[in-house]
Amino acid sequence: MALAKNRPSTKPKSNTVLVSALIATLVLSGCSKESEDEAANNAENAEVASKTVESETVSASSAEYDQQSVEKLLTSYSDMALASYQDAFEEARKLQEAIDKLIAEPTDANLEAAKAAYKAARQPYSQTEVFRFDEGFVTANDDRGISSVDSWEGQVNAWPLDEALIDYVSDDYAGEYNSKDNIINSDSITVGGTEQDTSKITPELLAEMNEIGGSEANVTTGYHAIEFLLWGQDTNGVAKGAGNRPVTDYMANEQCTSGEGNSADAAVCAKRGEYLKAAAALLVSDLSAMVAEWEQGPGNTLRSDLMDRSNDNAIRQIFYQMGSLALGELASERMQVAFVTGSTEDEHECFSDLTHLSYANNAKGIDNVFHGKYQTVSGDTVGGYGIKQFLVDAGQSDAAEKLEAEFNKVKDSFNTIVEQGENNGIKVDQMIATVGQASKAGVSAEEQNKRRGWIESAINDLKSMTGELENAAKSIGIDNLDADTGSQF
Repeated sequence: MALAKNRPSTKPKSNTVLVSALIATLVLSGCSKESEDEAANNAENAEVASKTVESETVSASSAEYDQQSVEKLLTSYSDMALASYQDAFEEARKLQEAIDKLIAEPTDANLEAAKAAYKAARQPYSQTEVFRFDEGFVTANDDRGISSVDSWEGQVNAWPLDEALIDYVSDDYAGEYNSKDNIINSDSITVGGTEQDTSKITPELLAEMNEIGGSEANVTTGYHAIEFLLWGQDTNGVAKGAGNRPVTDYMANEQCTSGEGNSADAAVCAKRGEYLKAAAALLVSDLSAMVAEWEQGPGNTLRSDLMDRSNDNAIRQIFYQMGSLALGELASERMQVAFVTGSTEDEHECFSDLTHLSYANNAKGIDNVFHGKYQTVSGDTVGGYGIKQFLVDAGQSDAAEKLEAEFNKVKDSFNTIVEQGENNGIKVDQMIATVGQASKAGVSAEEQNKRRGWIESAINDLKSMTGELENAAKSIGIDNLDADTGSQF
């Protein structure tokens, strides 16, 4: 089975301007694509940031915490990583089983069961994203199975994707890939000057094609490819409703459908099923490989590398990861980009309208590391020692209490978003709509400003929490945290 390719993180992670200086003026951009000039500037910033970290990284011996506390924190962190990836793996296996059943017996009930399995699978995985942003910390080692979480993540969770590359879309779809030929309906396609044989769908082919032609939007693998194949394109814009792919898209007989105006060849429906099964198999394989990286015992793994860096940059890494997910990824790329533009294409789970849950579980993952507690799918608690107690043991109870208050505000904000999405049927694509967009869907300006306020409050709370996280890091001798702030307009 093909494993994830090593690839650069899709988000620039070096910026020598302090997060605190950016809290008031967060500037963001759509999607995760950079121009050549921006990439060059980021490369220059990365070099400066690297030198800054090298000159200012504080070792455990000189900071206000002892080695025993460091070991407890790293062990708890690693145990939580293992448990959360194990949950993600097990739920992905259940998703794979549901997909297999759907393809074998394409019924409405089996399609709904597969969608429910996807929803369940996303929740533990979304909590693992706090373990990303490790490049620049993890020791380079070509013999390790996975070089970093960042290098692995793109094959598992890359977004946004250009769905026209995979399967049929509406005539008014506007993406980078604009050919009617796609992986599912053609035996061969050309992408960015690269001709690719697509006659037989396998996990290896999908891994090879991921980001084909050099475009990050050409995503062929992972959760969001599966999401698209289950729900189909969401053509509702900011109005109510998710994608509504008919189960007949998987009927490899005379009932086969393949979008309005497209030929309904049974072979195309069969190939669509092959794609969905291959994507699920690859996802399970990739998650299995990541579980192995966090298991205890001898070996050259991400866990052993983190423990080996206990006297170096391991504590800085954890603070950096928490801040980067909170500010650069969640508040910036996943929320404010969509909020500012009203763009449903920048919504994280835009096919299924499950974005409210992925947002909340991203925030919960950060909270897990702060409190040192991960609750497994089965209800057990793993961890036992988090950043909060680490600060207290370092004599920084004040910093711990202030940070706790910020985490509580973030939790309340995302509870509101989840409540609206799960119980009141108001999904994130409806929350991010501009007043002008919402008026066309019959929503008053007063109501829409209230909905947008839920998103804005969560963004502001994440920004405030990241600022306090930086202050907490400073309290134990970690200056210039430089958490990822997201890409800029």
